[in-house]
Amino acid sequence: MKKGEGEKMIPHLLDKWVAEIKAPWPPDGLHHYSFGSFWTWMENNHRLYTQFRAVPNARYVAEMWFDKLTKQTWRN
Repeated sequence: MKKGEGEKMIPHLLDKWVAEIKAPWPPDGLHHYSFGSFWTWMENNHRLYTQFRAVPNARYVAEMWFDKLTKQTWRN
C-alpha cells in the first residue's frame, strides 16, 4: 500500500475506532485520544493500513495524521 492511500483511510478508520470505544466525536477538548490504542486496533483489524513506507516509519507518520485529526498536535 502507498502512503497516500493510508492517509486517505485514516479519517474513516478513526471514525470506526471512536465509535467502537464510545468516545466523544468530534473531539471536545476534554477527552484525550490514545494513538497507541488506535494503532493496536488498526494492527488487529486493518493491518494493511499500518504497512506503508515512510520516513522514519509508518507508525510515526500515522501518529502525526492522528494528532491532526484529533486536534492533539500540541503533543508534538
